This record gives sequence, C-alpha cells and structure tokens, in this order.
Amino acid sequence: MTPIKKIAVIGATGRLGAPVTAELAKRFQVRAIVRSPDKAKAMLPPQIEIAQGNLRDVDSLRAALEGMDAIYLNLATETANLDLPFYEEREGVENVMTAIQGLNIQYIAKIGALGAYPPALKSLKDNMVPNIIRMEGHKIIADSGIPHTFFAPTHFMELLPNMINKNALQWIGNTKIKIYWISVVDYAQQVVKAFENHASIPEHCAVQGPEAISVRQAMKRFVEHYDPTLKIRIAPLWVMKIIGFFNPHMKFVAHLFEYFGNHEDPFYAEQTWQKLGKPKTTLELFAKKIRQKNQTVKG
Repeated sequence: MTPIKKIAVIGATGRLGAPVTAELAKRFQVRAIVRSPDKAKAMLPPQIEIAQGNLRDVDSLRAALEGMDAIYLNLATETANLDLPFYEEREGVENVMTAIQGLNIQYIAKIGALGAYPPALKSLKDNMVPNIIRMEGHKIIADSGIPHTFFAPTHFMELLPNMINKNALQWIGNTKIKIYWISVVDYAQQVVKAFENHASIPEHCAVQGPEAISVRQAMKRFVEHYDPTLKIRIAPLWVMKIIGFFNPHMKFVAHLFEYFGNHEDPFYAEQTWQKLGKPKTTLELFAKKIRQKNQTVKG
C-alpha cells in the first residue's frame, strides 16, 4: 500500500467540511480547493494550501488537483427538486472524475448520508431528493475503478445549535424517532484513519454515534448542558409544507424534516467502529464543549 501524503479537499469551508479539513491537516499535506480563497484563508489553519477551483469548471479542477494523491469530497445537495440541470453531488462529481483522468489519484472519500447507505435502503419508506442525487454521484465514482469510501452519517450533533432561534431550540415534525447522533469531531477522526489505512476500508461506512437517543430527549439533554434558559419548540410539519409552496428554501426544509420524521436509525456502524474507532462524544459532552467555546469567545 502506497501511503497517502497529499489530500485535496473539495468543500473545505462547509460546516462539516472545515473541521474535517483541519483534522486531516494534522496528518497530511492538505490542499483546499475553493471558490473563494479569501474566505478559506480566514477560516482554515494556516498550513493548509489554498487553490481556487469550481465544480462547474473542469479545467480549474484539473489544475488544482495536479500532484494530489487522494481527494476528500464534502458536498451537499440542498433541494427538493429532481429536475435541476446541475447538482454538486452528481454533475459536480462527474466534473471531478473528468478532471482527474490521467492524474495519480489513489483514493477518493466522500461524505454521503445514512439514507444513501445500501443496507439501509430496503428499510426506507420514501427516500429524499438529496439521497437520490448523491447515490447517482456515488455510482459515477464507483464506475471509475478508483478505490473509494462513501461515509454514511446519521444526524450530526452540530445540527442542534444551528436550530436555535430567538432563545428557543426548534424542531419540525416528529421528535419520537431515535437517532445515533454523531459529533463532527469523532467523524473527522474516522476520516483521518480511513486515509491512513485506505487499502483496508470498505466501500461504504455507516457513521453513527455511541447511543440512540430520540430527538425529543436529545433536545432536552442539549438544552440542559448548553443553556437551560432555552425553550424547546416543535413546529408542525404541515405548516412548513404550506410555507414551502411560496418559498423554495422552506420547501426543502419541509422535505428534509418529513424524511427525518419517517426514518429511525437501526444500528449499522459496527464494522466502521472496528475499522475506524468507536465515537466517544456524548450529547452532554458536546453541549458542554459548545458552551465553553462560546464563553471563551465572549470572554
């Protein structure tokens, strides 16, 4: 197995991409391929090389990917529409695979979702548009013959603080489903281990946290250990659907939370834990760390 030394990251400035990129940079030479170099320089560690590139521009991708050993793709599809001409996780992926033809890329890893994890598909009632698109993109990568891994995470704990608005932690729809919440810190460490041992990593890796907790209980635990003054509010899904008729973003939000509410997590991650390590971050620990970080910033 030829060790990987240089990794190109596409999507390095995203909410999940940035911490993974920073963790990779502790072990590898990392080049972040971004549309806005100034934004990337402001938010990523200084040892990370910044290269400008665009998923819609094959020539820019090829120039930015020259000399790299591997690629990490942190892409997302945020729409409920199935008829758009360009999706980052399909046409964007196709452009990446075109750009690397003739280059010495040994391994590709990409974030996906548990709803795009093959063993989970038979238990899904109705899949959501992002998973349909990303699975088509995964096939493009698989058909290239380049060794690859698709990570299939459940809900990230980082979703909870992003649901805070006007002194309330909010959710939409069903809160009874149980989720193996995962911290991006634990996920980033698993990604690093995958690149370190890429020859032995499965094609699909389910990514789940240490225990299954209902959405309602997760919200209560987070509030208790982050900010007990926060209220918990649950918005009816039907309200979001009505708003979605007039607002494309809210249409996607309603589509997303309807999917969330219909799908509870079975446990799939045993093999991932064996290969890449068991996650250690609990919701309580996550909430305390976020609180301490915010207090440090304010101080």
